[in-house]
Amino acid sequence: MKTEEYVNTIKNMQAFSNFVEHIYPDQYKFVCQQHDIPERKAMNMYSYLRKIASGQYWCINDKPEDYFYTMVSMAQEAHKLQVLNSLIKNAPANDRDRKSNILAIFINKEGEYSQQEFDLQWQAAFIEIAEMIKNGYKLATIAHQVDNVDAMDYVGENDGKKSYIPIFDGDVLLCYVGKPESWFSDCENSGLYLCKNGVYYRLVYTPGKGYVRHGKPDTDEDFELDIEEKAFGSYVMTLSQKWYKLGNIHAGIGFLIEKPKSNEE
Repeated sequence: MKTEEYVNTIKNMQAFSNFVEHIYPDQYKFVCQQHDIPERKAMNMYSYLRKIASGQYWCINDKPEDYFYTMVSMAQEAHKLQVLNSLIKNAPANDRDRKSNILAIFINKEGEYSQQEFDLQWQAAFIEIAEMIKNGYKLATIAHQVDNVDAMDYVGENDGKKSYIPIFDGDVLLCYVGKPESWFSDCENSGLYLCKNGVYYRLVYTPGKGYVRHGKPDTDEDFELDIEEKAFGSYVMTLSQKWYKLGNIHAGIGFLIEKPKSNEE
């Protein structure tokens, strides 16, 4: 080998070592499971991967070439998963004290949106997101949790019986005294509030159009409430009101648009 070739080999060795350094066993095991590789074999390959990165080349002399191809290809998939993790963790948040919960909004091949809450404190959350992407979903956007609201008067789904309901950037909340059949026809007894960019906004209803103007949620310029501890419960709701989430604008604003009466009948 020429001097230049040795130098390139050294550079490649360093690049490989840096590459392996950011691959974690849980991620490696997960991608191996997606290829029907048993856990024991997956962890065996991961062990050799680390040894090679640390310069222990003598330990792999008896391994066939296809073993290396599988070992490295699994590492490349695990690295993509790690990049996804970093993307989610580093996604912009509006509050200084970022909470660990996110609302991940996915879009399928048919263009339909779905959303799911994840707690980033758990590694399983990243694995679940990666699995959805592997199954054909595209991660459209991420909304970070920006507030907690007491669940006492919450009438939406609360399977975990949480004492506080997480509020995510872009959530639209419906407050009412008597439950309306429609937040359009009974707008006088319903209040819609948008949580966005660290502020609660009251939405304005326009007959025949809904709560949208010029293609965006129509907010009341005279009502802006900065998010702070118990702000929503203290200033928006009263003891007689109930509330639940209508949706999140990052997944579309169709639920805020009033349909023509001819389409409703």
